[in-house]
Amino acid sequence: MTKKDEAGIDPARYAAALRFLFDRPEPGPQQEEWYWGLDEEFDATQLEWTRIQARLFAHAGEHLRGYTDRQVAMGLNYLMSNGISDVPYAAIARGVPMEEAMRMMQAMPALWRDCIGPRLAQRHIPIGSGLDQLGHVCHMWFDVWPTFRCACRDLSHAAAAPWRAAMAGVLVSMLDVPCREVQVAGLHGIGHHVRDLDDQPQVGQAIDALLRRLGSSDAELATYAEAARRGAVQ
Repeated sequence: MTKKDEAGIDPARYAAALRFLFDRPEPGPQQEEWYWGLDEEFDATQLEWTRIQARLFAHAGEHLRGYTDRQVAMGLNYLMSNGISDVPYAAIARGVPMEEAMRMMQAMPALWRDCIGPRLAQRHIPIGSGLDQLGHVCHMWFDVWPTFRCACRDLSHAAAAPWRAAMAGVLVSMLDVPCREVQVAGLHGIGHHVRDLDDQPQVGQAIDALLRRLGSSDAELATYAEAARRGAVQ
């Protein structure tokens, strides 16, 4: 019998998925990222992709430590963008149980806390400007990632309740990460999904807490937080 890890995925399959996503050369000045010239996709079911992401998100700080920021960004871009792959639709596929999708969502805060946050912790740039590829992935994830939007669109309000609670949990946790870029990304996500999160009071409470912590130390971020509350972010 094949041994499986806590996410229900065969460790050998998981290791192969990591190599597929991240063990890629960085493109040169006139070259495209690896996924634009991909000859063959990684052969995984939608349930496997959901489990792969659950394990990856939970252990990203450790499992991606040996990769460069550019390699990490390219692999994560493959997971988040439906313009590159179909992986963003895996967790909302009909054959994937809700508990599997929620396990993936519950693991997602660790991606920002343990991997993206530490890599971007020293950056303090005007919001939305001067982004390299990892900065783009951080800032734009919840703008281009279709998973939550499709869950809210395709499920009844009651059936989508676990998705709304899980999404709120991810975004709220991002406001607590000691990295300004991650906080901006969390606010960006809140701003884009504020209508779908209107029954999640913890979101507004988290913005209030962030504003109290900021005080007068970062007027730009405070203004952005208020804009996110109104759904007025770009």
